[in-house]
Amino acid sequence: MRILCVAEKPSQAKAVVQILGQGRAVLRNGCSVYNKNFDFQYRVSGTFVSATMTSVMGHVTKIDFPLAMRRWSSCNPATLFTAPIVQDVEEKAKDIAKNIEREARSATHLYIWTDCDREGEGIGYEIAEISKSVNARIIVKRAHFSSVLPQEIHNAMQNPRDLDMRLVNAVQARTELDLRIGSALTRFQTLRLQSRFAAVQDRVVSYGPCQFPTLGFVVDQFLRVESFVPESFWYIFLEHEKSDGKANFSWRRQRLFDQETCFALYFLCMQTPIAHVRSVRSRPKEKWRPLPLTTVELQKCCSRFLRLAPDAILSVAEGLYNQGFVSYPRTETDQFDRNMDLKDNVAKLTQYQPLSDYAQRLVDGEFRWPRQGRNNDKAHPPIHPVAPANNLTGDAKRVYEFITRRFLACCSDNAKGQATEVDVEVAGEQFHTKGLMIVARNYLDIYPYERWAESTVPVYTQGDTFEPTTLEMRSGTTTAPKLLMDSDLIDAMEKNGIGTDATHADHIKKIIEREYVFKSREGYYSPSTLGVGLVEGYDAIGLELSLTKPYLRRETERQLKRICDGLKSKEDVIRESVELYSAVYAKSVEQVERLEQALSRCLDEQPLNNGNGGWTPTSATPGGEEVCRCPTCRNGSLNLRSKASGGWMIGCSLYPQCKRAIWIPASVTSISVSSEICALCQTPSTGPVKLLEMCFRRGAAPPGLPTPYRGCVLGFGRNHHRRQRRSRFDANNNLGPSSNPLCDCNIPSARRVVAKEGANKGRPFFACTKPQVSRCDFFKWGDEQNAPNGVSGNNRMQSYRGPSPSLNNSFGSFSNEPPTSKPQCKCGLYAALKTKHSAGENQGREYYLCTREYMGCGFVCWKDEAEAYISGSMSRAAPTAATSSECYKCGVVGHWSRDCPNAEASGSNSRTSSTRSRRGRGRGRGAALARPRASGPGGGSSSNGDFADPDPDFEFWS
Repeated sequence: MRILCVAEKPSQAKAVVQILGQGRAVLRNGCSVYNKNFDFQYRVSGTFVSATMTSVMGHVTKIDFPLAMRRWSSCNPATLFTAPIVQDVEEKAKDIAKNIEREARSATHLYIWTDCDREGEGIGYEIAEISKSVNARIIVKRAHFSSVLPQEIHNAMQNPRDLDMRLVNAVQARTELDLRIGSALTRFQTLRLQSRFAAVQDRVVSYGPCQFPTLGFVVDQFLRVESFVPESFWYIFLEHEKSDGKANFSWRRQRLFDQETCFALYFLCMQTPIAHVRSVRSRPKEKWRPLPLTTVELQKCCSRFLRLAPDAILSVAEGLYNQGFVSYPRTETDQFDRNMDLKDNVAKLTQYQPLSDYAQRLVDGEFRWPRQGRNNDKAHPPIHPVAPANNLTGDAKRVYEFITRRFLACCSDNAKGQATEVDVEVAGEQFHTKGLMIVARNYLDIYPYERWAESTVPVYTQGDTFEPTTLEMRSGTTTAPKLLMDSDLIDAMEKNGIGTDATHADHIKKIIEREYVFKSREGYYSPSTLGVGLVEGYDAIGLELSLTKPYLRRETERQLKRICDGLKSKEDVIRESVELYSAVYAKSVEQVERLEQALSRCLDEQPLNNGNGGWTPTSATPGGEEVCRCPTCRNGSLNLRSKASGGWMIGCSLYPQCKRAIWIPASVTSISVSSEICALCQTPSTGPVKLLEMCFRRGAAPPGLPTPYRGCVLGFGRNHHRRQRRSRFDANNNLGPSSNPLCDCNIPSARRVVAKEGANKGRPFFACTKPQVSRCDFFKWGDEQNAPNGVSGNNRMQSYRGPSPSLNNSFGSFSNEPPTSKPQCKCGLYAALKTKHSAGENQGREYYLCTREYMGCGFVCWKDEAEAYISGSMSRAAPTAATSSECYKCGVVGHWSRDCPNAEASGSNSRTSSTRSRRGRGRGRGAALARPRASGPGGGSSSNGDFADPDPDFEFWS
């Protein structure tokens, strides 16, 4: 048995191994310079086993979008809400991961020694996954401890638990949501605002689900201060001096904002200036000792009393924890477990010189069990000292002393006093005064951060009367509220559910780094003009759940808590949160002008007209708008984007893993993705395909193509060839492009010409333009009497609606075979029947081809060879005299060319054998017949001229 122990930090690993190894651990270098390995022997269940302690430095892995989507211009930010996510080892942690892999190979057990909180559980799971990647049989356990004390460390080693997958799922959900939401909104507002305002052209305008609500708190308070208007008020002041003291009485009305009303009341008092004592009350009073210390209280109190930044407070506290002086400093619990021996902790503090005398008082009989708060995270006790620390200096000494004083105050009795209250009346107006005599200070002796001041009151008896020494009407003005300090901001974040006790400091630090807010020397926070503009802009959008208010994040934190409690799944929380933020994002994009107007006012700068920068619903830009799913890899998406050298292209979002690319010709001056979906090209491999809208340079538009042109990226070439042929035919017959009748799909039909040998060869007809698999049954001869535009013809057939013919969309050949006689290509569509027109021995030969000439699967096969793999029971109606049962090699009817007994004599068997060797042995209807598009039927390359493009005069994509 060999145990591999992994701590969250090198310092933590060193502290734990000193206890477990009892000072006899052997230091060994690992793959990482900063993460050493410590080998030691440890007794488990009465048997010594070999163990190794090593460490990580926080999270080892990270999640991100695929490499092709990490460039900000690679895609529409909205797609990041649902984009694929990849996980990989952090670049800075590669040596750490390598060290874990090396050590895990020979280990039988893995003990996770990360911090016992939600984030620590997530880090532990990452360590476990790395270990299992090289040793699938390793047994993973979790050491649970709250302080680096020998008793707790040994107990954790002897009684390990399992990883809590509920906490792991919560961490993974929070990480994914922060990535998706933060990335989408950061890219949107950065790209949009950079193109509009010179003040932000060289900076990232980031969004964080916790950062923006935190910024909102600062801006809201700043606006309250800025909009504050002082207001005058008036009140009546009464003072009475006696031989045994002086009393200042407060007016029950406190103050009035109407001077005349206050003067009228004061005038009545002056008419009869005699005070009547109505009541005198004396009662015991207590000042409650503080509750046990949580992380939030630690940050609030130390920032207020010690003037330390929240992140510095946590850093110092973690150092004290790793040195074994205090318990785990990240906790929400404010109640001690009754099973804890707190008296023993107090007794240890008698060795802490600055507070030893008071600690001894508690040991001698003044100890009281601490008050019980309402919070218990069931993971760690409240923060408290676990060992005396007499040699600390600087901030560490100050923070440790505060924690110790707070703990001793919790274990003390309440302060006790005697309170006196006196009520008097003058001309019907009520006045009162209070006095306090402290009887026992108790916890106040050790906790100087709270005050309870005495105030003496002369002796009064109910029913007494006296004439006031001073009776005046005085005035004052209201004062503006103060800006927020660290303690105020943390308090607001906690009350509104923004972040956790461990992350409050990070969010505050981030908005300072982004220059959304500034911190004054006195510790007050004020927002920058950019910060004010962002908050006012999003508030102006009028979102029910504003991005700058705490509601959205509070709901997310509540859902994460439900994951931890086992009440909700990770997938449900991610889906619901993404839907919520996506709706907010869509409205923000739709009304982004309001955000720009607010920034224009705050930055005192008019928006530039430099394009959209970001994405708006009314103007799809070529910066990465999704067209459809990539039919090649089927994981990425084909996105329209601009090229650095100018112009546009369409490429897969997973580049360089997938190199599918379509180049837009230089003759296109503008192009965008419309919201209209192509009715012809949707398949399981592509999903919905959006149409492109483009304009061409004057005189550069292909013949017969309107400008602006709206078409499909998967069918543009096919549609263009069709338009070319129809334009030529219409020009010869004085027909316009709108003269074609509507088919049963309610779209203009296509004019075709029969290409097969027979009585109807060369005869025009109209048919549905859709592919074979989705085509309606519309058919109409073009030379009939009721043909459009008065085309003349005999009256033999005015309209025929039967099985739709198979149309050669590029070459104009015609066959009326039923769809079931055709093979399917890899796209899932029925292949189109083509005829070879180029010169050569195969001229006139028919073959099947993927109906998508662009972005297709490359399927191609000779018709006569394909028929050998299709059921002979299929009906093959042929309207012409040509029969496919005639061997094209020897001309004899009754066998196929592949079985030709005269193959050698014909001299053309080389092409056939080449074809068969490429086809392989498969018998699948579509897959077995498919082969690369680069090699035409017969296996030869298209460069030999035998299988050249039949209509090469225009090629849209290059």
